[in-house]
Amino acid sequence: MHNSGTTELNTSEFNTVIDVKNVFKTFKKLHVLQEVDLSVKKGEVVTIIGPSGAGKSTLLRCINQLESIDNGDICYNGRSIMDKSSDIDTIRQKIGMVFQHFNLFPHLTVMENITLAPINLLKMSKKNAAEIGMSLLNKVGLAEKKDAYPSQLSGGQKQRIAIARSLAMNPDVMLFDEPTSALDPEMVGEVLQVMKDLAKTGMTMIIVSHEMGFTREVASNVVFMDSGRIIEKGSPNYIFNSSDNKRVRSFLQKVI
Repeated sequence: MHNSGTTELNTSEFNTVIDVKNVFKTFKKLHVLQEVDLSVKKGEVVTIIGPSGAGKSTLLRCINQLESIDNGDICYNGRSIMDKSSDIDTIRQKIGMVFQHFNLFPHLTVMENITLAPINLLKMSKKNAAEIGMSLLNKVGLAEKKDAYPSQLSGGQKQRIAIARSLAMNPDVMLFDEPTSALDPEMVGEVLQVMKDLAKTGMTMIIVSHEMGFTREVASNVVFMDSGRIIEKGSPNYIFNSSDNKRVRSFLQKVI
């Protein structure tokens, strides 16, 4: 019996893909993140909500080290990414990121955008990369756009391509930084649908979003941030229906 207990303990630790521990971050004298603790398990969809300037996007950027932290620790699969011996480029390959403004290369076709990193970083053959690229384009419903350039796509299409490009690296975790906030309202649904489908496959996702309906439907856990701190976290049902935190309540009354 004793052994099974130990195994359970280890698997639960191992199941934690991202672990943010007591993280602080300042820009000049502004405290952007303060005492942030966040643990994300394999297969979870964690949505971060809260007012503008709460530190939500900065937290995502710290998780894949696009921003450095001042204090605390961030672990990926149990290992500190702050550790000098950690290869941040290799870690970034496993932590995909989708930005608000797509960040596609304008001079490359859709297929070239998707296959560039797998060929250069994973040393995949062009043929293999193209096969994976095609299957991802099918997944996001844009197979017919493989030879188009970003300038020929709508915002919603660009964002779906950006998601496919991240998935081409076969990441363990996907970070989404307000992926629909730069889109026209009628294009939001097509991007959210791709993200819903992705959640169903068991992808671990951390999403900064203003889409409350989506958050309620897809998130396993919701984190509410304000002034650089996590002030509430729990299931969507708890956050939307039961939390008695005044700040959370007043925010939700304004946005829903």
